Amino acid sequence: MAKDELLANSKFYITIEGYEDLIVKSVSGISITLEVAGSDSSYGVTKDGKSFVQATVTGVSNSNITVVFVGTADDKRLFDWWDESHSREISGGGSSNKGERKAATVTLYNQGGESAAEWNMSGVFPVKYSGTQFSPDSAELYTETIEFAYENLHRTK
Repeated sequence: MAKDELLANSKFYITIEGYEDLIVKSVSGISITLEVAGSDSSYGVTKDGKSFVQATVTGVSNSNITVVFVGTADDKRLFDWWDESHSREISGGGSSNKGERKAATVTLYNQGGESAAEWNMSGVFPVKYSGTQFSPDSAELYTETIEFAYENLHRTK
């Protein structure tokens, strides 16, 4: 990698454990937030009437990531994973995959095709599935959009 090389958003891939051969159109929503208390306003005063504010971390929250995949005629594995992750009973019950979670990595590549930035996620599972809009005048490819929840996020590169 060249020193101070700028990275392009177009050179990326998401690898999901067991699904390493998909055609990925886009990935969005990588986000983690430290939740804090005490940062909005003064919670007291100190000597001489000085206002005291201190932010204290109280937890962490992750956003879901949204991945758009280009569909192929004979591959419905992503829909099947989503389907197997949820109870078929209206009143609840277990899922057929027993809550299986996977690992995933989003990789951003440099101009030489080498991994330049990576975000690793654990505890990944699908929470929302949607297909493409069908239209007789469309020139778009068929896509499947899946929103994934995850338990942990770490940027490793």
